[in-house]
Amino acid sequence: MDEFTDIYFKKYCDLLYKRTGIFVKENKKETFKLKIEKSMRKLNIHNHDEYLLYLQKYDCEEHFQQFINDMTTNTTEFFREKQHFDFIENNIPFIMKNNPRIARKNEIRIWSAASSSGQEAVSLAILFRECFGNRINIKILATDIDSEILSKAVKGIYSYSECKDIPEEFLYKYFDKVRNGFSIKEEIRSMIQYRHFNLMQDYNFKKGFDIIFCRNVMIYFSNPIQEMLINKFYNNIVQGGLLFIGHSESLVSKSHKYQYIGPAIYMK
Repeated sequence: MDEFTDIYFKKYCDLLYKRTGIFVKENKKETFKLKIEKSMRKLNIHNHDEYLLYLQKYDCEEHFQQFINDMTTNTTEFFREKQHFDFIENNIPFIMKNNPRIARKNEIRIWSAASSSGQEAVSLAILFRECFGNRINIKILATDIDSEILSKAVKGIYSYSECKDIPEEFLYKYFDKVRNGFSIKEEIRSMIQYRHFNLMQDYNFKKGFDIIFCRNVMIYFSNPIQEMLINKFYNNIVQGGLLFIGHSESLVSKSHKYQYIGPAIYMK
């Protein structure tokens, strides 16, 4: 395999940024290089010029999607950053008061905007089922740019190690034991719609969301893309709705209209 020069690094970065908005930092060059080389080996390609030509030739085909799948990071777990779930559980009256649409329509609409293999969406479904029982209709849209990881989410089957952070009472209430792990029950599965989605694309949902979770995603984007995203989310949240971002992320220094509610929590 030929040398991974700074020129090739820039070309790959530009290609990924153009399609996904993902910004690869210089200190991630070695990790990025290993991912590139792994992708090339899958295709039996040993030359960077050849691989770049391959990606550009199939820019809109499944070949480029595979490149995106190989480059994206999928770190997730059930009830990750538990403070957010605790906030929701302890502040249902506050959420309902500021967003009367939920009671009026007898539904809550949630978007897990980078759902990875589905643990976040499933955690939200369990949380709101526990909070509301069957009193309201819970609708969760779970999206991700990685088509392979989304396929895993759709299956809804998780290993024992992946389920280690689920409270035992929830595990046996909302999951069925299967070979080598657990499968989410239909009660939870039916609340979630999975969709392949690129946050860089133009979108304006017909109905706004009451809650948007987009956590630990913006750290991979440049500042201009981050600002664009938070304002896109603003346009797709109902008045009084909430945006949750990762605890390592912040809207400080960003131009936005949100009201700060708590650590990594904002309201329209």
